[in-house]
Amino acid sequence: MPTTPHASPTSPLPARLYARDAVQGMVPLTFLRVLAGYLQARGVAPHELIPRRYKLDGTQHLGRMPAQDYCLLLIQAAERLHDPLLGLHLGQAMQPAQLGALGYVLLACENLGAALMRIQRYHRLVHDINPIEHAVVDGQLELRWGTAHGKPGALFDEAGITSIVQFGRDLCGQDLPLTAVDFVNPPPPDARPYTRYFGCPVRFGQAITRLVIPLETLAAPLRQPDPTLLKLMEAQVDAAMAQLPQTGNLGDMTQRVVAHLAPHGMPELEQVAHELRLSPRVFYRRLADQGLNFRDLREAALQQLADLHLRDERLTLAEVSGLLGYSEQSAFTRAFKRWKGVSPLQWRHQLQRQ
Repeated sequence: MPTTPHASPTSPLPARLYARDAVQGMVPLTFLRVLAGYLQARGVAPHELIPRRYKLDGTQHLGRMPAQDYCLLLIQAAERLHDPLLGLHLGQAMQPAQLGALGYVLLACENLGAALMRIQRYHRLVHDINPIEHAVVDGQLELRWGTAHGKPGALFDEAGITSIVQFGRDLCGQDLPLTAVDFVNPPPPDARPYTRYFGCPVRFGQAITRLVIPLETLAAPLRQPDPTLLKLMEAQVDAAMAQLPQTGNLGDMTQRVVAHLAPHGMPELEQVAHELRLSPRVFYRRLADQGLNFRDLREAALQQLADLHLRDERLTLAEVSGLLGYSEQSAFTRAFKRWKGVSPLQWRHQLQRQ
């Protein structure tokens, strides 16, 4: 469900960075380690923002975290660093070797096209919010990301696209020409940092996120092709892919629908079942078969939304309450105290003191 940012001269970041959906899916802890290193290099102790339950020492080699948590951390980091271009900067800090076996697959490919196709094939190891699609249009390769599973926000999207371009430049050891870059997110006050980095027209507010590359660029050789290493690493990556849970599970879909319906009133089981094209009885039974409870899933979705909206200082507590489907602000306050142990106002004040 999209946020509804309100202009405010005292807002820590431009409103566009808060315009995002509560998304499902997972991202690798690699992303968190890159963010931690970026924070550390700028004088911010990582665990001032990153919960200690996430191990940053690399011992959880294949560890993953909820994409929603990571997206919220990006907003917190941008606020702390006063950096509305964090996505652009963070993407440039990503290196292929930081992706473990997948990174070594990319490094060992023969040319840029082969590496990009591996990125698409193994996309779920990077994140499983919206899948990558590709098409050849008018002599150009287009890599596309839709919004069927929600918009993770400008910081996430910009870091992702920038990291792919940076990977290509690092792998080939040269600047690579691009034709166009499109983002679904609202435009920044100044687009010049984006056009300088990408070296091509960059558009915002588009229907899809898109990276357009001339076909001849795909033949650019990589610096260290290694067919033997490629075969060995791909076997490891294929094994890691096989361990991933199937996407589209009922619990995730339920929470996504709750987030979508919440601004129109507290979502009930019957409404969610209707959105999922199931009868209430079948919906209830399928949840039970998976050991899931509708009220628990609804609570989890609303907690995530509350966390997201309370970070946006443009929204009043009454507005946050309405966006979560509560008809009375007092009911939201009671629920929030049950979740966090403090009132929404106290929690917001704690954030401001960090």
